[in-house]
Amino acid sequence: MKKISSSIKNMTFSDWVYWGMALVPFAISLAFYSRLPERVPTHWNGAGEVNGYSSRLMACFGIPGFMLLMAVVINFAYMADPKRANIARSRELKQITRWFIVILAVLVQCITMLSGVGVELNVGLLTSVPISILFIVIGNYMPKCKQNYTLGIKLPWTLADEDNWNRTHRLAGYVWTLGGLAMLAFGLMGRSGPYFAIVVAIILIPTVYSYVLWKRSDGGKNHGKNR
Repeated sequence: MKKISSSIKNMTFSDWVYWGMALVPFAISLAFYSRLPERVPTHWNGAGEVNGYSSRLMACFGIPGFMLLMAVVINFAYMADPKRANIARSRELKQITRWFIVILAVLVQCITMLSGVGVELNVGLLTSVPISILFIVIGNYMPKCKQNYTLGIKLPWTLADEDNWNRTHRLAGYVWTLGGLAMLAFGLMGRSGPYFAIVVAIILIPTVYSYVLWKRSDGGKNHGKNR
């Protein structure tokens, strides 16, 4: 309790804005609640067509509740990370990821509520563009990400070898940026089909690369010799 109390006392203006924004989806839900039908669209396919519904209660409070939980978990993870000093050195990437969660929550809730009252939206474009931009921005900061247990590509061999971590994240920076640009281009063209393949590629390529580095160092035994 003392630690929580101390954390609250140390909150900056930016932190208060952050947690205030994390509650905005609930305010949006309350504003729309009385006008919503019993079943609200909450899932769309690649063509932007509704293919999933939730109850009004779940759409209004379940989804924002889940997003709020994500925000709490990611912020707790940052504070509890044994290498949190390195996270502090990767401040830009930390702020991008934590703020994106609450901004995405507001966007998702706006889309859900407006769709629920019958407003036709290009859901594919509204979701693909910000996610693509996120990948591009993260890609630019990925090479600066210092070794930690919360941010970045956390694999046994990247966590065991700082050189492996640094080289993997340098490559990942290029891969994520190019992947984000490709996703943005497809999103603007209204084509979300390649998205899954792109996401798999930007995860798989750095993972395989880091594993190859590890194997070349005799399973990590000689990781210090590759510097």
